Amino acid sequence: MAFYSEDIIEEVRVSNDIVDVISEYIRLEKKGSNFFGLCPFHREKTPSFSVSPTKQIFNCFGCGKGGNVIQFIMNIENLDFPEAIKLLANRARITLPEDEDRETHKKNILKNKIIKINTEAARFFHNKLKDKTSQKKALLYLKERGIAPGTIVKFGIGYCSDEGDELFKYLSKAGYNEEIIVKSGLAIKSEKGGCYDRFRNRIIFPIFDVRGSVIGFGGRSIDSSGPKYLNSPESIVYNKRKNLYAMNFARTSGEKRVVVVEGYMDVISLHQNGISNAVASLGTALTVDQGRILKKYFEEVIISYDADTAGQAATVRGLDILNEIGCNVRVLLIPEGKDPDEFVNKYGGKAFQNLMEKTLSLVDYKIEILKKQHNTKTTDGKVEFFNSCAELLSKIDNRVERDMYIVKLAEEYNISRESFSQEVYKKIQPRQLIKQRPVNLKAASGNIGGKSVHDEEKIAYYERILLSLLSMDNNAYFAVKDKLENYEFTSENKEVANFAIDRLADNKGLVAAELLNFTDGELAGKFGRVMQEDCNCEDTRKAVLDIINKIELHRLDIRKQEIIKLLNSQMDEGDVEKLNQELKSIMIKTLLLKKGGEGNES
Repeated sequence: MAFYSEDIIEEVRVSNDIVDVISEYIRLEKKGSNFFGLCPFHREKTPSFSVSPTKQIFNCFGCGKGGNVIQFIMNIENLDFPEAIKLLANRARITLPEDEDRETHKKNILKNKIIKINTEAARFFHNKLKDKTSQKKALLYLKERGIAPGTIVKFGIGYCSDEGDELFKYLSKAGYNEEIIVKSGLAIKSEKGGCYDRFRNRIIFPIFDVRGSVIGFGGRSIDSSGPKYLNSPESIVYNKRKNLYAMNFARTSGEKRVVVVEGYMDVISLHQNGISNAVASLGTALTVDQGRILKKYFEEVIISYDADTAGQAATVRGLDILNEIGCNVRVLLIPEGKDPDEFVNKYGGKAFQNLMEKTLSLVDYKIEILKKQHNTKTTDGKVEFFNSCAELLSKIDNRVERDMYIVKLAEEYNISRESFSQEVYKKIQPRQLIKQRPVNLKAASGNIGGKSVHDEEKIAYYERILLSLLSMDNNAYFAVKDKLENYEFTSENKEVANFAIDRLADNKGLVAAELLNFTDGELAGKFGRVMQEDCNCEDTRKAVLDIINKIELHRLDIRKQEIIKLLNSQMDEGDVEKLNQELKSIMIKTLLLKKGGEGNES
């Protein structure tokens, strides 16, 4: 592990989807939200090997092996940690520092230079917009779109003239050479010699990464010349598939849900009207990489694309992608066929927030699309509609949810519930039920798998539940932040705990699979089992508080037993008095904790 930085390890892990990797070794079948297959590490007839696409971890209920994609490769290929990183890096076409150390160093220098020149360009564009003598059209356009001066400053909106090489000359004068200006995408080499600006006579929208660095630009044409929107080319710092416009603002909004819209103006108008958790996907269709970013920072993703055919198609693709990677996803339909920018400017932020409370589920939205695609007033149209709905409902894993839709649609169109139900179930492939072990947050008996757990091991077990829960709901950290500041984790969990708490305290975000970068062997299996078996709760914050309580009570009980043993031995009178005082204090703390814990019991 010491060979590679945390960033490199995480880049390798994130670039290798665990379901894709494991599917190269064994056959997996989706059951509910997880995938199951026959364990490759021990012989079995009934699948007990579980893979979670949401948490990016695996766990075998039979042999106990578990971990993230790195631990899987270590086990299946019999490799050590650095070897597994190399294999996965090669699979994802990632160059590791030791392979081309000098080359990597050059890349990092180039990245820093491009971010620096982009920042300089953003400043130039923004100042150009403030120069009222040169761009009346740009300011008039923004004014007509209802963009306030404060919003212009917040998003760093700028302007470029149609002079052709104004920015190139400015950057050259500022000390940047032609090579770096061209590599940044800000200028293009002319066949006749020299260079000209990529962006001309456009309103400029700087694109920031999640940390707030300027990685590229989007330009909106003011007149009819050229394409309506022109974006920076992809570069060493800018990959549109891995970034979201305004994510730097949305991730610090404190909201648990995020609204994904199509364009810059949609985002900007929403933020101006108090919807600070809005982002755009830098292109109509969402990507898997963007989905994983959204999932890392938010509990719920709401898609609100335009109501036209292209927007509907993009919404369906986005829904499927987000659903596949385990996001809780909804759709916001805007009345009158308006886009978010038009709606919020006409009706205000409060009206948009009201729409956010009336979102549709993935299935409801797809049914609405099917209604528009089929003429249900004719017999043929109705048959086609219900055949399409049967196909859709057959893919729902939850039987209760499936049956609710069957009843709802049958009643809405006054058809036989039994006949429609038969059509749905005809399309469902036979599925082998796999019994999953029950949730066990309390673990009051102190047993795991029927074996007695020593005091220190029990605390370590509780700690693993705590860290796993925090990785699944980062906001829960703030409920126990004060209690964790002076908390001493057990030696077994110390390294992974220090990493996790540092990430959460710095608001950098933490996902479950990242914890496993700091574990291997038996400890990886322990974390994997906890994540799969003991962290399936509806209220994460309550569960975190429960676990903290249990740890504190258990530690107090350990100390109480130690004091009782000491009091039963021969001791000086002064020491006895001190121990009695400590014992009394422990009893009071225990009583208060138990009383406080009652409020957390369901």
